[in-house]
Amino acid sequence: MKNKGFRAVGAGVLLLAALLAVGASQIGGEAGYAGAAPNFLPWVVSAAMAVLGIALIVGALRADVEWVEAPEFPPRWRSMAWVSAGLLLNAALIERIGFVASCALLFALAARGLRTGEDQSPDAATSLRDFVIGAAISAPVYWLFTKLLGVTLPGLVGGGWI
Repeated sequence: MKNKGFRAVGAGVLLLAALLAVGASQIGGEAGYAGAAPNFLPWVVSAAMAVLGIALIVGALRADVEWVEAPEFPPRWRSMAWVSAGLLLNAALIERIGFVASCALLFALAARGLRTGEDQSPDAATSLRDFVIGAAISAPVYWLFTKLLGVTLPGLVGGGWI
């Protein structure tokens, strides 16, 4: 049967839409500003994903020719391990070392993983530069959320400046 991979992706998108719908149904709250309840956006995203999943499946079934197959690439397990380590360490350390430092660490480890995936061997200076870039990206985000929007993010110091 043609386009088996695309049909599988469509089914996966439909499954994610269903999971989002289950999550949206569990969000309570009254309609707020402009009549939108807190679960409005999750319902919109769930419906859009369902439509896209159905469109993928229908398109794959109706196609007369085989759609382009993805080229084969060798698995890059070390690359995935670096990126996964960054995500796990971010989740584990965000309350302990603060938002900026944990996000900078995530950025540095993800960049190392992507470089490893391209068969590069980043040195310590490159990793330090990536950490600094990650801090330069995450610090304004932290200040925007905490100072401008009033959202509480884990900080490193009690004064809330970082």
